[in-house]
Amino acid sequence: MVMQLLLRKKAGSLPDSEWDEFMRTIDHVDDLKKDNAKGELAQDRWHDVQLMSQGAHRYSGTHKTLTVVQSMMARCLINSMTVTDDGGSTLGTCLSTSAALLNHSCNPNCIFLTSGPSLSIRSLQPIPANGELTISYTDITLPTHRRKADLSFQYYFNCVCEYCTQELTCGLPDVPSPLSKGLPSVKIFEIEKEGERLLSLAQGSTSPEKDSLLNQAMSLFVAQKEIYPMWRHPWPMIRDEIKLLQWDLDHWSLAIVHALKEYFFIDPILYPISWHLVRVQRTFMLLKLIDELQYQMFASPDNNGGDEVEGDLKEYYINWLSVSKGLEQEIEAAIPRAYGTESSFAKEYERLPKHESPEKYGLRMDWVGERIKLEKAAREIED
Repeated sequence: MVMQLLLRKKAGSLPDSEWDEFMRTIDHVDDLKKDNAKGELAQDRWHDVQLMSQGAHRYSGTHKTLTVVQSMMARCLINSMTVTDDGGSTLGTCLSTSAALLNHSCNPNCIFLTSGPSLSIRSLQPIPANGELTISYTDITLPTHRRKADLSFQYYFNCVCEYCTQELTCGLPDVPSPLSKGLPSVKIFEIEKEGERLLSLAQGSTSPEKDSLLNQAMSLFVAQKEIYPMWRHPWPMIRDEIKLLQWDLDHWSLAIVHALKEYFFIDPILYPISWHLVRVQRTFMLLKLIDELQYQMFASPDNNGGDEVEGDLKEYYINWLSVSKGLEQEIEAAIPRAYGTESSFAKEYERLPKHESPEKYGLRMDWVGERIKLEKAAREIED
């Protein structure tokens, strides 16, 4: 990114107005230099800035001083944003000097959305006229102490928003009060730390070791479920990793149970609005899992095979055709508000074949009734 700016500046293709806007962004060079006296990770940041700046300075042939190039590199480090695809996977980074002006909030009223080469800002809640637009610079589902540490390390400020002051995450207390059995709050943080350790090990492993580590992590939280909420970090991340692993292993019913627990008990707490990007993406993933489950059931040579594919879910007599159609309708209703009708996700989704109504096969379409059965299954089937 810095190399591109230097080359465009040298060639005269970068307007002075764009250059001036970029150079007005904050670089935090002094803070980065001070970090050099701190831990290894902080030292690596300034070392990387120095190393990349030397390369950009030499190979661009710029007449700017090395100090200026270091400042440019630091500005990109501090002000750039992550670019994701429609499924939330990271593709790279981008820099918008206008977007960099938006302040942080742990309860943001806006979210960034990238669609191809376009960057847009979409509201998450009603915003009064002349009201400030805010985004989150970090993961809003992290507990307060983690959010504050991340913001301090990455952006050099101490967040004193309402959520941080009151130690709230997604509007709920970081430490449930009163704690069951009068256990001290430190117990919560001990569980959190051990869960993060196991999750980190699992993410760097492959099966069967990954499966074993994730099961250890899940057992840790299940054993403490009376004091540790299902939605609190890092339990949701562990569940999501298990869901994806079960999907990779073709364990459709197991993956669906975890997806249903997210759908009913976790995502509505962490992302209260029904059309939040994360909820739309996960609902779409749940739909794809159920489609695969139905394919495997119909491909089974006999009913017993179909029962085996359904696993514990077969006890709930779910009409999967109604579920598929119901989820599809939810996604279609959410897309205009979540992504916009002209987004790449909306256009891609529009091209996908749509699910047929169960009534075509003589079955009743009862999405409300099926939701009740699905929620019951998600509640009763144990982790």
